Amino acid sequence: MKSFQWYSVAFLLTLSGVANALVWPGAPPCDTTLQACINSASSGNTVEIASNASIDESISFGIPLTLRAASGYSPQLAADRTIYVTANVDGTFAVEGITLQRGFVYIAHNGGIANVRVRRVRVLEAISGSSEISVYSPAATSLTYELAENETRFFWNTFDGAIRAAIQVLDRGAGSSDGRIHDNRVFASGSNSTGILVDNLDSIHSSRVYANWVRGGRSYGSIAMRQGNLTGSGGGVLNAYVLNNVITPFAVSGDAYGIAAEGYFGVLNLQAFNNTVAGAYSGVNVYVAGAANGSGRIANNLFTENILSISLSNNGSGTISNDHNLLFGGSVSGTTAGAGTITSNPKLRGTPGNPWLNATSPAIDSADSVALDSVLSSIGVARVDAAGLRRFKGGSNLADIGALEFGDTTFLHRVSNAAPTSSSPINNANVNGLPSHYLQVTSNWNPDGASGLYDNHPVGILYQSALSRWLLRHEDLAAFPNDARYNIFSPAYGTGQYRHIVTAANISGDATTLNDGGLNNQPNRIVLATRDSLDPNTTIYDDLHPFGVFYFAFGGPGSWFVSHFDASAMSPGGSFHIYWQEPSANAFLHTATAGNSAGDYTVVDHPLLNGSPCARFQVTQGIGGSTFNARQIGVFYFGNRWAIFNQDLSAIPAGTQFNVVLDSQQIFECGDVIFANGFD
Repeated sequence: MKSFQWYSVAFLLTLSGVANALVWPGAPPCDTTLQACINSASSGNTVEIASNASIDESISFGIPLTLRAASGYSPQLAADRTIYVTANVDGTFAVEGITLQRGFVYIAHNGGIANVRVRRVRVLEAISGSSEISVYSPAATSLTYELAENETRFFWNTFDGAIRAAIQVLDRGAGSSDGRIHDNRVFASGSNSTGILVDNLDSIHSSRVYANWVRGGRSYGSIAMRQGNLTGSGGGVLNAYVLNNVITPFAVSGDAYGIAAEGYFGVLNLQAFNNTVAGAYSGVNVYVAGAANGSGRIANNLFTENILSISLSNNGSGTISNDHNLLFGGSVSGTTAGAGTITSNPKLRGTPGNPWLNATSPAIDSADSVALDSVLSSIGVARVDAAGLRRFKGGSNLADIGALEFGDTTFLHRVSNAAPTSSSPINNANVNGLPSHYLQVTSNWNPDGASGLYDNHPVGILYQSALSRWLLRHEDLAAFPNDARYNIFSPAYGTGQYRHIVTAANISGDATTLNDGGLNNQPNRIVLATRDSLDPNTTIYDDLHPFGVFYFAFGGPGSWFVSHFDASAMSPGGSFHIYWQEPSANAFLHTATAGNSAGDYTVVDHPLLNGSPCARFQVTQGIGGSTFNARQIGVFYFGNRWAIFNQDLSAIPAGTQFNVVLDSQQIFECGDVIFANGFD
């Protein structure tokens, strides 16, 4: 039986392997206040907060510094406490993993070449309408920024002539700025709230706003992009890339815009691709004044249940086109619907609450995939959707209209084994009769918080044509325990999933070399692997060894491998189901550290997993440096966290890495935790 020790004292003392890191609370000078610890830091240092207690301090710093939660901790500031950062010199200024009860993070860029990062910050309540995450730059020097994976709850109900946004970037200088705002979950209520705002005057400013989930935002838009202002003049340029966002404003009346883009002087270049907007007055509202140039494209968006789908008022020079959008339940103003427009019901799984597509949706494979791929490539954004999974998939590798791709399936399989055997047929309509759906499998000790059940055996899979079913099987032919549970992920057809046959030609020692155009020479991939016992000639080959994946370059073009982690020789025969994709907020590498591990398990801290016992996710082992974990693994839930564990209860070595993939549709539909923890 598992014994759960939540971060015992024995390993709290070794929290960070980061060079130049200070840990608070810790040894002097970090043995008093957090601010005193920060004040003692040097430029380029990291200060890690190793406390879950409420911190009754407002924090500030003005040197290049990373302030973040230590691994395994969720630090929080007391109500009305804030974080204020002054960026006046060259360097990186970062705030990560901290919760503010009622407060804000404010970063002022007044000079120097600054790189600003605010990541995985939670703000539960605003202070008097102050933006909860704000970057203000009056400097004439360059700025880069990333505001990512934050959660905010914002309320503003008073009209005062200003745009009040939960997350905002105000660029008032004449330099250059380049930024990303992505994978944030924003709740913006009140009659004058905005979700995300980028406001530029005279700078040359490029902003990529993508994969955000925004509920609310009435007065100026759930996502607002503004170049210039009503009374100003100048020559600024705002390149506004608004991609893959899911937006549901609170009201369809008045000026509740999903995406608002305004140009008053200078140049507004709007590229609005593959957003889903439901329940707004206007899905996208564009205004270009006579003194401005407005150019760009509105394409592949899904607008449903809005009064206006597209509203365009271009009084200046330039052209903003539209095409390949799905417009349902809303008219078009100031323009005509372009080529590839669809006006039929998008058949969402729930309107407006569940934005994923049903199998019969006309949005499937209807986007201008070439244009989308070109935009993503040109601005360096991964080819994933708003859920962080593959954007181009299906038999034709085409993209869908809207923010979310259709096709992947995740479910729980329970072994029904009253008469114990070494195999268990999988009966699910999404995979029955489909031998080319290359399933991924992860053992689940206690789904939904049920009683736990170990299965310390090598688990594989094969397709049995006589039954038109996939089978789970123990490679060592041991009988399955009755009611053993497994998370099953069935990736959609298309690039990113295939079956790798193990042959003598691709074996080297304990590993077999994968060969796929999307993996070769691509170290930055998240890779899953599941053993398939069946050879193409229908011969069964068992593999009893714990395995994982790794990348190696040999001093030239690199390859991915599946390897026996016990260093035993790989033998020809059988195959592996391989899934790969670019990293995202929901497809990532987890590393076991002293701060997030205890004994046989390592805790995965992720907002979609935390507090969600019904989540079904996939894990494949990787290699951290030279660290191998030669064990059968699984996942389990305790407290309000998920963890990865060794089935034989041996300790997980620090440094062990795991490729983790979450299907957020499954998590959304089992518990709707997209805005959980007070974000409903």
